[in-house]
Amino acid sequence: MRISVRLPQVKPDEYRMPESCPYEGCKGQHYKPHTQKGEDKPTRDMKIERVKAQRWRCLRCKRTFRVYPTGVSQAQQSDRLKALSVLLYVLGISYGGVSDVLAALGVAIGKTTVYRNVQEAGVASRGKQRQELGGSARAVIGTDATFVKVQGVGVTVQIVVDDETEDLLGLDIIVSENEEAILEVVRDIAEEVEAEVIISDDLDAYKNVADALGLDHQICRSHVKRNVDDLAVSISNQLGRLKEPVPRGVRSSPERLRADLDVLQNLVRERPSDAPQMLKSLYHRYKAAPAAKKGQRHTVWYRMRMLVTRLWENWSRLTLDQRRENLNGTNNSSERVIGWWAKERYRTMRGYKRTESIRNVVTLTARLGARSGHYDMSELYL
Repeated sequence: MRISVRLPQVKPDEYRMPESCPYEGCKGQHYKPHTQKGEDKPTRDMKIERVKAQRWRCLRCKRTFRVYPTGVSQAQQSDRLKALSVLLYVLGISYGGVSDVLAALGVAIGKTTVYRNVQEAGVASRGKQRQELGGSARAVIGTDATFVKVQGVGVTVQIVVDDETEDLLGLDIIVSENEEAILEVVRDIAEEVEAEVIISDDLDAYKNVADALGLDHQICRSHVKRNVDDLAVSISNQLGRLKEPVPRGVRSSPERLRADLDVLQNLVRERPSDAPQMLKSLYHRYKAAPAAKKGQRHTVWYRMRMLVTRLWENWSRLTLDQRRENLNGTNNSSERVIGWWAKERYRTMRGYKRTESIRNVVTLTARLGARSGHYDMSELYL
């Protein structure tokens, strides 16, 4: 994994006054110095060991509060040290390994502290994500699922992304990849960003979700191409192995079926304008193929019938990108977010201990990854 970000800086002589009094219930905006010299504050950092904390008095509530230099807070660690520990973890080092690296750099923090730093940064990332959801419309969203383990038990993680920017818009833990669970995750996000199109793989549940939300639906053509290729090989192998007779009413032959499989593969690749008519013709050729009786395997003729039927029924969803600009017809955005920012970090782990950690870590990693090269981690500590 490669991520390029900017760490927060510690500026001992730069102070940022609060916009309003930090005490709850007081909205005062005018202060005066309470001490002149400032107070020494020890700080854990790679470069700076001590800073001066100023004390100010609110003129409205008369209470005093501390103001710290940029990059320092009331915590023992500087923002820079926190961010570095988080970045090292995101890049694949374990909590204990991060602690060892920082100790070698002369800054000792325990692995439990590293864990808390990562979780706090994840919570901050989720807060930023929620703030940005309503900031602008996202016409095209993508969704997909992946699987991880929590305390040895597999769980499904459903994600929703902005198809253009690959920003992670939201995620949740669901019981299984079914229509009701997916709908619950996607609905609020789609409404919040005023989505018009949803992109997904060819799982039937996504079609029902798109229809329920009134969204145009693009099925990933890469998924369909791979699935059709796999089915074509499987049907062809079964045809050669079992020598099944042609059912009554099916206007085909073994040779014709092989040729028709080639036609389907080319249709999915080229997606010509007359494809619906061609699929209709193929459907009528195989529609008489009967389903297998209980306990028996479906014949190649019935499998061909169902393959043609599925493509014909979903052709408009497979070709939405031909009728709408700025669609590439694939679900690559969701797959990249899962592959790069969810699974890449997960491969170095034995699993999660809490489902909340999934939300925190994946949101954090996706945020850093999608903005790599121009992201300032200071925003996580404001």
